[in-house]
Amino acid sequence: MRPIGYIMQQHGVRLSRPVQAYDRWSNYRSLVPLAQEARKPIFALAPADGAIGSHATAARDAFGDFEALANEIVRRIEAVRGRALTVP
Repeated sequence: MRPIGYIMQQHGVRLSRPVQAYDRWSNYRSLVPLAQEARKPIFALAPADGAIGSHATAARDAFGDFEALANEIVRRIEAVRGRALTVP
């Protein structure tokens, strides 16, 4: 894989706070600097990387969220292609 650029994200706001869909993912905001420094995905952060206390819990929970996202992407691709794809 070769990156071709980056994405800027501006969350939607309703009633002076982020919309619910963005709010779910924004809970990982404080883990991003830790993951960048450790050069690991958010869900692979360990206490040695600085993920302690509530950060450690959020890092563990992130695995399930990213897994669900990956499965949804595969489901949508399967629907478009009309054939089964699997995620190892």
